[in-house]
Amino acid sequence: MEENKINIFDLTYTELGKTLKAEGLPAFRATQLCDWLYKKLVFDTSLMLNIPKSCKDIIQEKFDLYIPKIHYVSHSASDNSYKFLFKTRDDKLIEAILMLENGRSTVCVSCMIGCPLKCVFCATGSQIGFIRKLTTAEITGQVLAILCYAKEHEYTQKISNIVFMGMGEPLLNRKSVEGAIDILTHPKCFALSPSKISVSTAGVPGIADFIRKTGVRIAVSLHFTHNELRSEYMPINQRFSIEQLMAELKKIKLKKRDYILIEYLMLKDINDSIGQAKQLLRLIGNLKVKVNLIPYNPTETLPAEASDEETINNFAAFLQNKGIFTSVRRSKGVDVEGGCGQFALKKQ
Repeated sequence: MEENKINIFDLTYTELGKTLKAEGLPAFRATQLCDWLYKKLVFDTSLMLNIPKSCKDIIQEKFDLYIPKIHYVSHSASDNSYKFLFKTRDDKLIEAILMLENGRSTVCVSCMIGCPLKCVFCATGSQIGFIRKLTTAEITGQVLAILCYAKEHEYTQKISNIVFMGMGEPLLNRKSVEGAIDILTHPKCFALSPSKISVSTAGVPGIADFIRKTGVRIAVSLHFTHNELRSEYMPINQRFSIEQLMAELKKIKLKKRDYILIEYLMLKDINDSIGQAKQLLRLIGNLKVKVNLIPYNPTETLPAEASDEETINNFAAFLQNKGIFTSVRRSKGVDVEGGCGQFALKKQ
């Protein structure tokens, strides 16, 4: 950031309005600015035709209009997804994915560089470790930069969904994540419905309060049904057990059409038995949930295999027969190491 300047992409619509007012500018300038930044994707004030020069001078003096720059793009020929590496001002790298499927354009964003949780099956925490949290501008900037790139290359004209499932634990960076969600959902800014945003958590305190504040959908990386096994692969479970996690999920006040998404990694001969499916049913049976079974994507730190098709289908069928909506999620970008659990800042 330029010295003493505020990155404008760090400010929510309300914060921007207050900041402009403090500089003697009328409140409607915030609406005009956000229209250029988030709807027209114009980041050069000289091109903002309905903003007078006196206002532009103040913006240029007080504000920094900076988002992370695209450093490298990998295209997955197998599923038509795109992995983006962004470079920050401090020369750190961020990963994000653009997934194009059935008329939907979904961006998977990161909220940290690395991750402190060190889940054994995830390359981000186990290979990179934790470097730092991302700012609101760095999170929102991933979406804006990808949309600019996609429009320029005629891949898509809009982003329909956003998932916080890249690097980092979103609920351990709440200030920046909540700021980004505010910008991405505000009608005067990016104007995406909260129902089109999903935030994935490994399970930390405060989930219910986070959903109350943001209104987005929540995905919980459960993956294991017994504390001993979950603690072995997900150290966060030693501090926030399955019982505590389930109690937290019961506090969430869901809207009529909302649900909690339970993510369950399918690891061959580790957590994929029908006995595990029965235990999963006992844990989530009283919650309004959908279950996503995710075949394991290989990483250097866990020499395990994904469950075979028959095992996955039997696991899914058991849950479906008990009335639990269950689907199998095939990760996008696996061949460019952009699949679930593979984010490790590599060019492919």
